[in-house]
Amino acid sequence: MLASSLAIGALHAIEPDPATDTATQQVEPAAAEFTDARALLDALSVNDQETNSLTGMVRFTTINALENDRQTRVGSLSIARKSDGSGRNYAVKFKMLEIDDRREEIAEHYIFDGRWLVERLPEDKQFNKRELVPAGKTLDPMELMRDAPFWVSVGSDQDRLLESYNAELLEPSLGLIDNEDFPELASLANKPYIESAIQLELEPKPGSKFEDDWEKVRIWFNAETLEPVLYIKAEWTGDLQIVELFGVKTNLMIPESVFDTTSPGERSGWNIQVSNWRGQE
Repeated sequence: MLASSLAIGALHAIEPDPATDTATQQVEPAAAEFTDARALLDALSVNDQETNSLTGMVRFTTINALENDRQTRVGSLSIARKSDGSGRNYAVKFKMLEIDDRREEIAEHYIFDGRWLVERLPEDKQFNKRELVPAGKTLDPMELMRDAPFWVSVGSDQDRLLESYNAELLEPSLGLIDNEDFPELASLANKPYIESAIQLELEPKPGSKFEDDWEKVRIWFNAETLEPVLYIKAEWTGDLQIVELFGVKTNLMIPESVFDTTSPGERSGWNIQVSNWRGQE
């Protein structure tokens, strides 16, 4: 299923905040109140069924605690339901990278078509293609978040999600301010879209296959549209993955070429690596 001194703060002059991009705002319904996490997940499921596509800008920050390394990538996200109803296509294209005070243009393209995960790096002419799930099977959304910097809907299969996670609704700023384990999150609490957002915390259940991957996943949704605005994954190592979405638009036509996972031709000059699925059904 792509925000100490976070580098994302320095990018405000380049990309707008989710709450301040008024050019793409639509007429919004009144904010709903949810009694518990299950009620929110049910509402997200309804919203998910009504959403055929989602596009927006994405700001993806990774923090490696051990190496004291912070990297922020900015680009575009595209998600579209397949015409045959078999699932969704995902694509994210990063155009800028910031490491500390250094900023550079990049070209990194990630695509997932429900079966194959593709990493396309045009500058290096490197094409990596990995089969994440065998033909005819579906991938757990949280597993996709582990493998690629995509946003995925947690409302599409809430029963499956609750089998592996304890889900809880939290106050919008809880866990961002005065967080001794992750003080770098304090800057996010001041974002204008946080105050009125709904925070959902997902914690792997003991014995689940996810408890060794990460400590918690927290997702913030716009209370009126239920569109995602922020996603934070905290790992046991102290590493963080932070994804901000802004300028979100839904149900627009997206060209099929955006999700093309076809390998370059043998004479294209690209270095091509393809890894077939090796798991067990």
